[in-house]
Amino acid sequence: MGRKKIIPAARLIALAFLLVAPTACMPNYRAFMKQADSLGAACNQAAAQFAVTPTTEARQEALSKLKDLNDALIKTAGYEREARRTNSVDLIDANRAFLETGRAWGSCSLEYNRVLVAIGERDTARHNYQGLLSRLTAPQFVAERRQIQQALDELDGAQSR
Repeated sequence: MGRKKIIPAARLIALAFLLVAPTACMPNYRAFMKQADSLGAACNQAAAQFAVTPTTEARQEALSKLKDLNDALIKTAGYEREARRTNSVDLIDANRAFLETGRAWGSCSLEYNRVLVAIGERDTARHNYQGLLSRLTAPQFVAERRQIQQALDELDGAQSR
């Protein structure tokens, strides 16, 4: 008789674990959005510092911040892709996290590349702009692609003058 009471309790514990375990492993998309904001602000600050003082150290700092944003973009893209694949209820949040991270990365990349153009590194900037266009292909990034294409067109127009 005591054994019969243990089995339902064990089943209840197992069921509770199965219900809680997936939510414990789920990414915190709001945290990713906040991270995108803070990484974007740090990156824009580093790009602005590079614009004021185009030293090797300032350039490395800006590149480091861009790498941090790129890593976050890759991570959120994976979560967004998985949420889309599984038709998850978290798809909207995953998409928003991916969008915010991509926007922060694109914005900082634009600022960094404008500095490269200003200091005469047009070929490097052109290469970076083309890389940005190839990376931000998701439909959420229409506005960012337009800005990048405009910067690339301005760069090509300035070079042909």
